[in-house]
Amino acid sequence: MGSKVIVIVLGLTALVLVGAIVTVARTKPSATVERAGVKQQAAPLEESFKVRREVVKQERATGATAMPKFHWTEVESADYKEYISRLRAVQCPEETIRDIIVADINKLYAPREAPFKVVVDAPEESSGDWHADRPRRQANFEGRKQLHAIQREKNALLKELLGMELPLEPLRGRDARNYEYFEAAFNALPAEKREPVREIQEGYWQSSDALKDKYDHNRTPEYLEEYRQINAERRAKLAQVLTPEEMEEYDIRSSNVARNLQSSLAGFNPTEDEFKAIFRIRKAIEEPHGGLIGIVNPVDAQGNPLSTTTPMSSAERRRQINEQVSEALGPERARQYELSQDSTYRSLAMLGQRYELSSDAVMQGYDLQQSFRTQQQELMNNRSLSNAERNAAMKQLQESNFKQFSELVGERAAKAFQRNRGMYYGEP
Repeated sequence: MGSKVIVIVLGLTALVLVGAIVTVARTKPSATVERAGVKQQAAPLEESFKVRREVVKQERATGATAMPKFHWTEVESADYKEYISRLRAVQCPEETIRDIIVADINKLYAPREAPFKVVVDAPEESSGDWHADRPRRQANFEGRKQLHAIQREKNALLKELLGMELPLEPLRGRDARNYEYFEAAFNALPAEKREPVREIQEGYWQSSDALKDKYDHNRTPEYLEEYRQINAERRAKLAQVLTPEEMEEYDIRSSNVARNLQSSLAGFNPTEDEFKAIFRIRKAIEEPHGGLIGIVNPVDAQGNPLSTTTPMSSAERRRQINEQVSEALGPERARQYELSQDSTYRSLAMLGQRYELSSDAVMQGYDLQQSFRTQQQELMNNRSLSNAERNAAMKQLQESNFKQFSELVGERAAKAFQRNRGMYYGEP
């Protein structure tokens, strides 16, 4: 802290010198002097200043206007609150005070942070064996956890002294997650709610990682039940901090359901209200399955399929979602939503953008591909055909379909689609 006070002392010295200059300016003779109603020319300005400089020199020599003596110990204090009070008393700018205190506190905490930063900053070295890497991941997490606790303590001190906090990254768990999404979600919350929500989310990550370890990353029925339980506990804690509107915005920015939805709406272009309506529908159906539309088949500890009732299939979940979306948005928009969920349609929509195809051409191309897939499946299931007959019929179907598709979208676009989705036509 001493070096910073010296800077302040130098600043005060400069202020005193400025004061002396102002005094000179205020006491210098005016350009003209009025005497008995007649203006007379005053002494030359240069001579006047010479006189004043001599007077100033004499005053300094005699000590008549001597500078007050100042030492940094007059501001220095072992108590941070008193130190800040003294800095303000000598009119040190608030920004400078913050810089001084933050630098000093960072220096104070650096020795405690250093041992854990060595662990956290160490490069990740994976052996490729998840089980063998578990001790390394655990040690890395413990280092992050202890470093995070020290940084929280430091931030609490800064908030008490200056009403500010340093940026603090989330305490990342052992498993990979999209932590950047959560950081954006935290920052979008009201300032006073960010830290409580961050603590709840970090606690949930630790519980989730421990649960995966407990079941050795096997999604058994027992695992799924405990997963739902800790997720329900997280929701209940968040509901105590956030309003329903804030909770929904937080979910839209951070949940698996929202991220999957955002990536699957190409060509649909929903309004904000439509997006929220679809999000609410999918969240209610998908969240119990981890926010994933794909089916999760329970297995035992050895990875063997269980004969117990399986979760709702992905096809059934899609059916329920589509029905509810139709009720919420109406048949026309619901149809457009369903198309946006079809990978073939999304491919054709991107093809249309690239080759400037009309929306009618894209839709006709989609219907043509759906018809082709149906006929292809019928051929595959026709057991009355020999392999040679089936292969010949399949080749004829592919050639016919490619000819019709080329006439519709153009040969270049048809070949581009064929290269990207060759399974529909066979490799060229």
